[in-house]
Amino acid sequence: MTIGLLLATAIVAAGDWAAVAKRYFRIEYLLKPLTLVLLIAAAASADLGTAQAWVLAALVFGLAGDIALMCSNHASAAPDNAFVLGLGSFLLGHICYLIAFARHGVHGLYLLAGLLVVAGAAALSLPQVLAGATTATGRPLAIVVAGYATLLAAMAVFAVGTGAIATALGGLLFLASDTVLAHDRFVRRVPRGPLLVIVSYHAAQLLIVIGLLR
Repeated sequence: MTIGLLLATAIVAAGDWAAVAKRYFRIEYLLKPLTLVLLIAAAASADLGTAQAWVLAALVFGLAGDIALMCSNHASAAPDNAFVLGLGSFLLGHICYLIAFARHGVHGLYLLAGLLVVAGAAALSLPQVLAGATTATGRPLAIVVAGYATLLAAMAVFAVGTGAIATALGGLLFLASDTVLAHDRFVRRVPRGPLLVIVSYHAAQLLIVIGLLR
C-alpha cells in the first residue's frame, strides 16, 4: 500500500509540474495540495519507526504552507498575510523534521559533512536574500527570513546527518527549493523559477520520506 501511495504521489506531482510549466493555475491549485495529501497517506501507512509522528506533522504543516503560498501575491516582494502564514507553517514543519531526524538517529561525521555543505550554500546565497528582503520590506522581515533560513539550514544538516542517502538528498533539495523561491521573490526573477521550486520541493518531500522507511 505504501509503495502504491508513493507512486501515486509521484504521478500527481509530475502532473502538477506540467501544470506549473504550462501555467494552468486551476489544475495546479488542485494537484499541488493533492500531492501532499497522498504523501501524508503514504507516510501514515509506512513504517517510519519513532520518527513517524513527527514526519506526519511536518507534512501536514507543509500542506498548510502550500495552500497559504498559493493564495499569496507572487507579483510583489512585500509579504502579505498568506505569505507570512505559509512561512510560519513551513518553519514549524522544519522543526518537526529536525525532531524526526533526531529520533531516527544522526551520526557525527555525516552531520559535519552536512554542516560544511549547507554553510557553503548559505554563504553564497543568504546575504543577497537578506539584502533584498531588507530593501523590499525593511529590517523586521529580514530578521524573520534569517530565522527561517537558520531552521531550514539546520533541517538540511540533520537530514544529511541521518546517513540515509535519500533523506540527505531530500533535505538538500528542500534547501535548494527555498533558496530559489527566496531569490525569485527578494533578489531577482529566476528563469523558470516556479517550476524549479515545485520540482525540487516535491522531490525533497518524497525523498525525505523514502529515506526514513524501515
